Amino acid sequence: MFDQLSDQLKRALEEIDYQRPTKVQELTIPVLMSGKSVIVQAKTGSGKTASYLIPVLEREEDTLILTPTRELADQVAYEAKRLGKYKRMSIGVIIGGVGYEKQERESNSDIIVGTPGRILDLWGKGVLDLARFKVAVVDEVDRMLDMGFIEDVRMILSKTDADLFGFFSATVPSEVKKLAEGFARDASFLKVDEYKPVEIEHEFYPVRDNWNEKVYNVLKDAKSKTIVFTNTKSRAEALYDRVSDRLTVSLLHGDMSQGARRRNLMNFRKGYSDVLISTDLAARGIDVIDVEQVINFDLPRDLDTYIHRVGRTGRLGRTGRAISYYTRREEEMVSRIKNLLKSPLINE
Repeated sequence: MFDQLSDQLKRALEEIDYQRPTKVQELTIPVLMSGKSVIVQAKTGSGKTASYLIPVLEREEDTLILTPTRELADQVAYEAKRLGKYKRMSIGVIIGGVGYEKQERESNSDIIVGTPGRILDLWGKGVLDLARFKVAVVDEVDRMLDMGFIEDVRMILSKTDADLFGFFSATVPSEVKKLAEGFARDASFLKVDEYKPVEIEHEFYPVRDNWNEKVYNVLKDAKSKTIVFTNTKSRAEALYDRVSDRLTVSLLHGDMSQGARRRNLMNFRKGYSDVLISTDLAARGIDVIDVEQVINFDLPRDLDTYIHRVGRTGRLGRTGRAISYYTRREEEMVSRIKNLLKSPLINE
């Protein structure tokens, strides 16, 4: 499929080592390229970001991409700039927590990636012309619904002049389907939601105490990008304090300023730090394709969170490793995860 793309995109794909299209890309890219709207149901880690960015960059039309979080907006823009390195399309980010002056300058970019609140804010001030957009993409629509943004999304889409839409979601409840069909009644529904962990090796280790040293011993020998997940901000900070004097580590949680979050993510993405310690802020929307292992310092509390966390590794044809530590009272959750995976597991 990639062979049929423009020379500019093929060159960029080769440079960033996109090895082969994923299932969602195989299904989605031809449909969007043909000018037909899509509703795509796909789990995290499936490669959905590239499945809409590649057609957007090839079509070279003014495009609006809506995301539920600032981190995801930054990530999508980052990937768009990498994929569009040899294309002559400007890319702007419009999100909260960032000064208006720079975003006002970026408001005329060919591709705008942003969060609903700030998009509406700049539109209301007359800075952002929504009517110029011919393509509109809504990423993680179910999270938009969960976070109470769905009416803002509906308002924004109604002000565009788009005739090509992409709606991407891990689940498609009735309200999400109603939103999508309200703007693209003839959209193709593409479902790639079966979780297939064939590219990830899952390991589970029971612990009673001293998690910090166990994780440190894994990290000190690691020679690749690693994300360590905790369930709380205080746990993330405590682990960071314990290992940061011995390892190059970045920290990410919701109480940090937007500037600090962006800076730490960029350090991790560019390899200035090999380890990112994070709450579930990074479980969805942080797409660093060369993360080779995920460590659950704290076992997640539900199956969906586990899927989203481990989906940060084993991306785009690569192999990955997921290590989870659990206490005795979490044995039932481990059993549920193993039943979900239904794949050979390493247990010690």
